[in-house]
Amino acid sequence: MFVGHNVSFINDKYPRAAANDKLLTEGEWTLETTLVKKGASIGTSTTILSGVTIGENSIIGAGSVVTKDIPDNVIAYGNPAKVIRKIEDE
Repeated sequence: MFVGHNVSFINDKYPRAAANDKLLTEGEWTLETTLVKKGASIGTSTTILSGVTIGENSIIGAGSVVTKDIPDNVIAYGNPAKVIRKIEDE
């Protein structure tokens, strides 16, 4: 796996520091798992939202915003990141 510089992993779908004029405690946050599978590459300054999976051997272009699962063996980029093409065996 490769993770470029300045990649952000977001772990809460609805991040809030306070609700009803009081600070939230640690137990009031709902953290979600993000999975990056074997061989994936994530370009510099990409933001990955919570709860998504980046597939095995996939490439995410620099500056992308990943909002949905990315399948195995594809190239995806953009805001929001979209699959551009499959990676074919050589």
